[in-house]
Amino acid sequence: MEHAIIEKANPIALSEEQKVKLNQYKIQTRKHNEVFLRKHPEVGCLVSDFLHEVLLQRPENVVEFASQHFTRPDIRNRINSQIKEEKKLLRREERREAKDS
Repeated sequence: MEHAIIEKANPIALSEEQKVKLNQYKIQTRKHNEVFLRKHPEVGCLVSDFLHEVLLQRPENVVEFASQHFTRPDIRNRINSQIKEEKKLLRREERREAKDS
């Protein structure tokens, strides 16, 4: 009896064609997201800055803290400074790698 239950088609299961299309969609979405994030390093800096502050201050109300954090008047300057620092570090690493080659 158990065997008969297993053989019945699952109406919510994906067909092989649907699985292939879904996987292609996932891959394309990841590629598009990666390209977007490379073009916009400020996204990573914003997230990193926010997480750093949350873990440092450990607010009781994280949503309220986020609201205040992302509306700070100095947020643009903070993020721009972080981007400049990251670019400097990348250039140093590239020079070091070129020197080692």
